[in-house]
Amino acid sequence: MMIQRALLAGVGFAALSSSAFAQSADEISTLRAQVQALSARLEQLEAQSQAQAQAQAHATTQATASAAAGTPSPVAAAAPRPAVQAASAPSPVDWSTGLPELRSPDGSFTFKPRMRITADLSNTFGSDFDSRNLTTTELRGLRIGGQGKIAGGFTYWIEADLADNAVSIANAFMAYNTKLGGRDLELSMGQRLNDRGVEGGAAEDLTPFLERSLMVSTIGPERGAYGVGVSSKLTGSVWHASLSLTGDAISGGTTNDSVTLMGRTHWSPLKTDNGFLHLGGWGFVEDLTPNGSVAARSLVVTSRGNDNLRLSSGAYADPKGSKGLGLELGGVHRSGWLMAEGGKRVLETAARDYDQDAYSISAGFFITGEKPPLSPRTGTWSRPKVLNPLGADGYGAVEVVGRYDTADYSDNPAGGEAETWLLGVNWYPTNNTRISANWSVWSVDSPTGTFAGDDSGNTATVRVQTAF
Repeated sequence: MMIQRALLAGVGFAALSSSAFAQSADEISTLRAQVQALSARLEQLEAQSQAQAQAQAHATTQATASAAAGTPSPVAAAAPRPAVQAASAPSPVDWSTGLPELRSPDGSFTFKPRMRITADLSNTFGSDFDSRNLTTTELRGLRIGGQGKIAGGFTYWIEADLADNAVSIANAFMAYNTKLGGRDLELSMGQRLNDRGVEGGAAEDLTPFLERSLMVSTIGPERGAYGVGVSSKLTGSVWHASLSLTGDAISGGTTNDSVTLMGRTHWSPLKTDNGFLHLGGWGFVEDLTPNGSVAARSLVVTSRGNDNLRLSSGAYADPKGSKGLGLELGGVHRSGWLMAEGGKRVLETAARDYDQDAYSISAGFFITGEKPPLSPRTGTWSRPKVLNPLGADGYGAVEVVGRYDTADYSDNPAGGEAETWLLGVNWYPTNNTRISANWSVWSVDSPTGTFAGDDSGNTATVRVQTAF
């Protein structure tokens, strides 16, 4: 500011000196007055600048003293707050379940791969038939697929299963999900697993045993565990109800499909923090016309790796249809569970009706403290949540299980009977891995066939499995 003032005075003085030789005294006086006015203005601006500097220094001193005393200064209090940053968008890839789930930025579209690998080692001994005493290894299943959701409330699921040197389609459907009276409603179209009992409605890798019970295999429609059609499911907090109308499973289209109407409901009353009671029932009606015959069923008794150890239902000529009914009773208490399932199927033919009966009683206990993964909402099995996964400080979850099951086709002269007593141990190193050992004592009475007569023996099976 002082430099500007000096320069301005110098310019004015030079102008005044120059004018003295060419201008009159009046003009000189006028120029002198202008220079004095400019000098006064510069002094005023300099005074204002010094006042502002002193005020700023005083405010800084106050802020420093206030900060030392722990109180906000007037300047700090008046300072504008920084704008709150917007919440970051969700990650496009989620690895929390072990395989990547891809997501669109708004979460409306997702895709998650599915995978299951199951390998068995089985040994059967003690049979009266040497060809039944087998030691076998088997890739029980290699399942690959994917699932996800689509904007608008839609979901999809598709899986292919590679087993027994053959490829088959398992779940392959699209569903619409919404609310009805505050409950979850799902409407689906395609092929999906039957909702048929606690074991029959759960995927094979989720059941506590290496094979589903004889009851599940016996009390079911002719088409098997899958069918193409439409289905609906309404789910509450401790109950659900489902209804489906389906044809046969995916096939080559060279014969007429059977038509099956199936429904199931369950209720989990008396639910507490320690467990719940499970009540349920299901049934179906199927039309088999105009099939010429129904081939004999060949049911797994202990291990699918031994095809010589099977229960035959016998063949049925000129079938018209069948109807079945099943009941469920059990529950969960802390780390233990108990379940009884049973039912009857009546196969209708032109000659007469044939009864088929079966039931099972099973139980289990997690000695490591986990809760049994039986869902009070869906009434089916899921994966256990391992409390201490295998690692530096963990050893996984250990479950002891047992089951008795029986099936009776003897109303048909060509049909047999079978029963098994099973004891097993399941070790879950993590939520997605499992190593199991089952030991079964079995007996089979077959009136016809290669292994006709009453036979009994033992089967030990070990399984290694990973599933996502």
